[in-house]
Amino acid sequence: MRPALDRDVDVRPHPHIGLSTVTYLFAGEIMHRDSLGYEQAIRPQEVNWMTAGSGITHSERFERARAHGDHLHGVQAWVALPDGQEEVDPAFSHHSGGDLPQWNEAGLVGQLIAGSAYGLTAGTQTHSPLFYAHLDMGPGATAEVPHGHSERAF
Repeated sequence: MRPALDRDVDVRPHPHIGLSTVTYLFAGEIMHRDSLGYEQAIRPQEVNWMTAGSGITHSERFERARAHGDHLHGVQAWVALPDGQEEVDPAFSHHSGGDLPQWNEAGLVGQLIAGSAYGLTAGTQTHSPLFYAHLDMGPGATAEVPHGHSERAF
């Protein structure tokens, strides 16, 4: 067992406005709590999409990792809300791994986290046209990045 995490690593309650935060985990668990009343654990291959809009306060706690010495590995992306939508009502949604489209083709295993790509559409509500995918590529596998997006991150 790994050493337990100190409480100092918890992300204490703090505010956001005008953007969405998107949390996706590869390993471990995070407990999300927010001012809308949501309390939701997120685990590998799941997504938490929090739209701050006009304002939300939330915390992220690493309770399981602290208690059991678990490993934690994930990504949190911040997605700007489009002009004129920065003040939308705050919202939170959680999507389990089974709810997100997946595919396995020629050494490429993929999961569509948000948006539309590769002939699939995720049920995650977004405020602008985008796609967010987790691609696990085996030896020799290739993936074509869908065209028509002005910004990309890999």
